[in-house]
Amino acid sequence: MQKTLLINPPFNVSKEKYDTSISVGLLSIATYLDSKGIKVKIIDGARQENYLDLLKNEIKNYDIAGLSVMTTQIPGALEISKLIRKTNPQCQIVWGGAHPTFFPEKTAEHSLVDIVCFGEGELTMLDLAQEKDLAEIKGIVYKKDGRIVANSPQALHNPAQMPLFKWDLEPKEVLEKLTLIPSLTSRGCPHRCTFCINAILKNNWRGRTVEQVLKDLKIIKEKEYFRGKNLRFWDENFFVDLRRSRAIIDGMIERKLEIPWETTIRANYVAEGPPERLNDDNRSVGRGKVDDDFLEKMKKSGCYLLSFGAESGCPRILKKIKKDINPQDILRSAKMALRRGIIPQYSFMIGLPGEERSDMMATLDLIDELIKLSPEIQILGPQAFRPYPGSELYEECIQAGWKEPQSLEEWASLAENELSYLAVKNFPWVKDKDFVESMEAYVRFGAHSVKSAMGSSVKAQKLLKLGFILLCKLRWKLKFFKWPIEFKLAKRFVTK
Repeated sequence: MQKTLLINPPFNVSKEKYDTSISVGLLSIATYLDSKGIKVKIIDGARQENYLDLLKNEIKNYDIAGLSVMTTQIPGALEISKLIRKTNPQCQIVWGGAHPTFFPEKTAEHSLVDIVCFGEGELTMLDLAQEKDLAEIKGIVYKKDGRIVANSPQALHNPAQMPLFKWDLEPKEVLEKLTLIPSLTSRGCPHRCTFCINAILKNNWRGRTVEQVLKDLKIIKEKEYFRGKNLRFWDENFFVDLRRSRAIIDGMIERKLEIPWETTIRANYVAEGPPERLNDDNRSVGRGKVDDDFLEKMKKSGCYLLSFGAESGCPRILKKIKKDINPQDILRSAKMALRRGIIPQYSFMIGLPGEERSDMMATLDLIDELIKLSPEIQILGPQAFRPYPGSELYEECIQAGWKEPQSLEEWASLAENELSYLAVKNFPWVKDKDFVESMEAYVRFGAHSVKSAMGSSVKAQKLLKLGFILLCKLRWKLKFFKWPIEFKLAKRFVTK
């Protein structure tokens, strides 16, 4: 049995805190390994200030170091891997997570990476910890005799066969500071959105049983460090199986497991409509999934916020990305949620290949309509679209001149000092780069109230911040976004 240290590297741009979340993937892997008798520990470089000191002390005692790496974590992951190699040369360094899953061979080429784990990691990491022959382990890419070997993918896991999170495996100081408790009741999504990692990797929807979810909630309610905190069902889509979601909500009320909670939902799920229809898997399909009565019951169980992926206000773009919703679905979902006292939150993106200025303006018009419904409505973005390999949109980006970085160092350099996946300035398919890059700021500070904008987490002198907000509000009112000089100045000032 190989002792395994799981590491969440820091992100490339430091934030004051990342207390609204934890690395759910690492906690799930750690829980699974622990249930099989593997010694395992988690170090969180995004939330533990002394993570490098902890790593120096701990890595000498472990045989495997598993790093979960998103693109913006590559600089930190490389630093951690160098430290591991220097401190314990015999330790196997395994990279997993989003970036290695998208670029397994390129990641495995690096001298500091011994093995890449692509896809879901629980079963694969157990095989590695049990010292099985690498040739027999599914879901890995590794080096052999100077060449890269890619094994067949690991089958998707059944969450109902996975143990519930063992919270005590997470660093205590991380749990104590955590402001939003994650509960993962399902994995994957059945929909076909062309930009989404689930559609690209064909991560079909799989759920835990109702009893497992309710047991998890009971454990959470009993934890001292979770008292008084809100919870998020961290599912990609909590409402895929309507019978299951109804039973969970009913169980929360009947067993007095009410807790303030939020989750994600599709806009076209919220509607009055015909009775539910079931597919061959006994899961609900069609419109009318979440009606007024269900929303009322959700509110009673503690639901205070529903997060919708709206993406665009342009029907043409929504069709292009195969979102299978329309602007009317988005507006209706907002009105129905508001009627039951539930906050609707909508995320948007712009700057897709082939998207015209008029398409982006349609998105801004829809955002305007939403905000006019209620000041309670939350808008995220519109953030610039970022390409993921394997998607139809990625191929359009390549055709437009996008050149994919060929090494981890190139990715680290490209993502350096960027808050998001990649910078708009590097995207050849975006014609109006200033417009796309500045729009999130103009929505954030111009579309909302001055009070709301002043309360944002962006740090700046109060008078400067107020002046910027007033300029944003004027631009938003006039819908005039040319020559965003004040945005460029503010960005330079804030990021210094």
